[in-house]
Amino acid sequence: MLKPQQHCRSGYLTTMDPRDLSDPTVVELDRKLKKLGKAREKELKKLKAAQKAAASKHQKQQPSKSKMEKNAKKEAEKVNPLEVDPETPLGEKKKLSHQMPQNYHSSTVEKSWYEWWDKSKFFQADSKSSKPPFVIVLPPPNVTGALHIGHALTASLQDAIIRWKRMAGFNALWVPGMDHAGIATQVVVEKKLKAEQELERHDLGRERFVDEVWKWKNEYGGTILKQLRRLGASLDWSRECFTLDEKRSRAVTESFIRLHKEGLIYRDKRLVAWDCRMQTTISKVELKDEYIKERTLRPVHGYETEVEFGVLTSFAYPLEGDLGEIVVATTRVETMLGDTAVAIHPHDPRYKHLHGKFAVHPFNGRKLKIICDSFLVDMKFGTGAVKITPAHDPDDYEVGKRHDLDCITIFTDDGKINSNGGEEFEGMPRFKARVAVIQALKEKGLHRGDKDNEMCLKICSTSNEVVEYLVKPQWFVSCKGMAEDGLNAVIGCTNPKLGILPKQYVAEWQRWLEHIRDWCISRQIWWGHRIPAWYVELEDDQLKGLGAYDDRWVVCRTEEEAQEEASRLFAGKKFQLIQDPDVLDTWFSSALFPLSAFGWPDETEDLKAFYPTSLLETGHDILFFWVARMVMMCMKLGGDLPFTKSDKINLDIQRVEGYREWCNKLWNATRFAMTKLGDDYTPPIEIDPASIPFSCKWILSVLNKAISKTVASLESFEFSDAATAVYSWWKYQLCDIFVEVIKPYFAGNDPAFASARRSAQDTLWLCLDYGLRLLHPFMPFITEDLWQRLPSRIDSVRKESIVISEYPSVVKSWTNDDVESEMDMINSVIKSLRSLKSQLPPKVRPAAIVHCHTNYAHGIIKGHDMEIVTLAKLSSLTVLSEDDDVPVGYLVELVNESLSVFLEQGSIKFEAELGKLKKMEEMHKQR
Repeated sequence: MLKPQQHCRSGYLTTMDPRDLSDPTVVELDRKLKKLGKAREKELKKLKAAQKAAASKHQKQQPSKSKMEKNAKKEAEKVNPLEVDPETPLGEKKKLSHQMPQNYHSSTVEKSWYEWWDKSKFFQADSKSSKPPFVIVLPPPNVTGALHIGHALTASLQDAIIRWKRMAGFNALWVPGMDHAGIATQVVVEKKLKAEQELERHDLGRERFVDEVWKWKNEYGGTILKQLRRLGASLDWSRECFTLDEKRSRAVTESFIRLHKEGLIYRDKRLVAWDCRMQTTISKVELKDEYIKERTLRPVHGYETEVEFGVLTSFAYPLEGDLGEIVVATTRVETMLGDTAVAIHPHDPRYKHLHGKFAVHPFNGRKLKIICDSFLVDMKFGTGAVKITPAHDPDDYEVGKRHDLDCITIFTDDGKINSNGGEEFEGMPRFKARVAVIQALKEKGLHRGDKDNEMCLKICSTSNEVVEYLVKPQWFVSCKGMAEDGLNAVIGCTNPKLGILPKQYVAEWQRWLEHIRDWCISRQIWWGHRIPAWYVELEDDQLKGLGAYDDRWVVCRTEEEAQEEASRLFAGKKFQLIQDPDVLDTWFSSALFPLSAFGWPDETEDLKAFYPTSLLETGHDILFFWVARMVMMCMKLGGDLPFTKSDKINLDIQRVEGYREWCNKLWNATRFAMTKLGDDYTPPIEIDPASIPFSCKWILSVLNKAISKTVASLESFEFSDAATAVYSWWKYQLCDIFVEVIKPYFAGNDPAFASARRSAQDTLWLCLDYGLRLLHPFMPFITEDLWQRLPSRIDSVRKESIVISEYPSVVKSWTNDDVESEMDMINSVIKSLRSLKSQLPPKVRPAAIVHCHTNYAHGIIKGHDMEIVTLAKLSSLTVLSEDDDVPVGYLVELVNESLSVFLEQGSIKFEAELGKLKKMEEMHKQR
């Protein structure tokens, strides 16, 4: 059977089967309705035009800026002194005005509360508490950082979690910390020295430069932590730590010693990403990709003119034994100075005769072996021949290891050609050498042209330098075994020890840890944790200098211990100790943070009480660089996972803006409620749901559902759902319905409403008390300010602050499904009436009729006519039963199969049309 189509014209809702359109009566009715609809639309257009003209006139009449300032001053003079909060000494509980201010102002509301919370130690956890612990560590922001929207979001969510858990009876701890941010901080201070004193760090020397960085840190660092206080973050500041402070530095040294003793930290020569400007290795997280589609000029530090990238240069290598030449192509032609081989595919027929042969380097005569490598070479790409520079390219480095090739470094640390590059090019900056090499190839007749080439440059995000790759002796962490433990914690069993949300990031976790490489932890900068390793240089060594011999390193906690160890290893020999000048990668100390924050390696009370932590909330972009490393290091050194759940979140800016505007609504609703409670109101010890009015039963029942939904959403870390549940109850049920529906009880002193009025007051107080506590984790300042204004019960001891009050839980006696079902029916009637009212001029209170098609519906609507009149803003309401005649001259809408609503709309008569409508309703019922 076809579903009836619904046509709405001028407020009429008629239900028609398409087959009825052949009926001339129906056609005529539809024509008339269209005509009436057009007339109505014209009236509404005129009304809107008049309103627009009035608004425009009002805008033109607005005073100038100076007048507005004068008016504002006058308004300020009119402020009721009873609505002004008295001044509160810093750290004391906020003194509130006698009367609630008429308007919400965030700066006024938020003033003084945080300092009092902090001084009152509401945020401090007790390591000796019998309460179950719930612990989060704040992902330590960089000391150079300032708060951005991402920080604000993550901090707000962590704060919501910790406030909820604190109110829910947990020994809740949120640990603040700050990362020393080795490279980023050093760059900031170097720039400052250059700008203010025209000095480089080497002009000062290491000790004086590090002193300068500490001075900068103490003066300018930590901005973000101050901003977190402004946000209201309920961090335990008594446990604040800095990754370079004494306790954290001791933990870093101890972890290095222990891991080295187990063979998990070792020193080796490996290819690393190198920043020629800062002259240090950098990690992958500090690299950014810069995509180039064609020839592009780009500024590079230290070069007077821009450097060209995105060019593929082809040149020929002569082959030994008069075999001709082999052509290769590269975007980094200067690196050919360090080539040690040319790779071809073993099955490429073009080069079958070259297997095992050699090419000859045109500038130094070095023999370049022709190697076969199916892993690297794609015979269909280009000439099918690839130049191999093991010392300066990650892929070539792996080829070099597979084929045991020489690894010839041609660059100095600052990016110049060294002696290995030949006298003709030695001392040239790398990109100037590029031009010189191309010219030299042309002169030798070996240049074979160039073309545009799409490519990706690796750029250091800190210095904006084009990254080079160099083979350097560095310290590494062996990660494979620890990675297996971290992988098994997430996917190794049906009930994982560590959960990752959202779950799609489990695959990323698995991919990273299954293909993990050893971690380079050396950095050639001065700001950071100095590596606790000393090189032993013997008096009779033939080779002098740091690291000349690989087996001369001793790893110890202090120089005194290193002296003892060297004396034992090289007994009877004279030597001097040289501490490794390098520092550790910042991520090394960050990976220890869940342990070091609680005093590890000491067996502190905090470590026993709060490790492992409960949750880590962070971004997916550092899932490997920080989170995975934390898991690996903490499991190895602490014997357990650092946390049991990792989560990431997203931000909806529009929703944030909506909630900001809603603060005004919340303030006004509470202010209205306070006026209805009155100055002498005392809340009851308890309330009997059976004896209160219908609307009071309903609001408590839906409050129960809001509590249940909010708690369930928080427990599953569905923050958006939790916030929506609280917001929806406050806005759409408490403010839009309950606050409005109880207004008749307070319209006068009618004795008939005395009992209902008192019940409404008690229910209103309960709603405010429960609602503000339910909302507090999401909006801490305004809820504290409003909650402190609520009257207290006489016979109960109230908590000093909403911060430490009890989080709401479901009250079983409040749940009333029947009442909610009835209210759903009432709301459906109200929505239909409001829909019809939108067809009328504003501020009209028309009479309305509800036609009930069942006795059940009639009983409900008849029993709640006051609620409908109040919420729909009607002058009167008549409730008709199924057998009653329907009225004429009214706007009509079919609510559902049980209800129709009629709204008085003026003097236009529609007897014939509405008679037809009744007939159509009957046809609809039959179907």
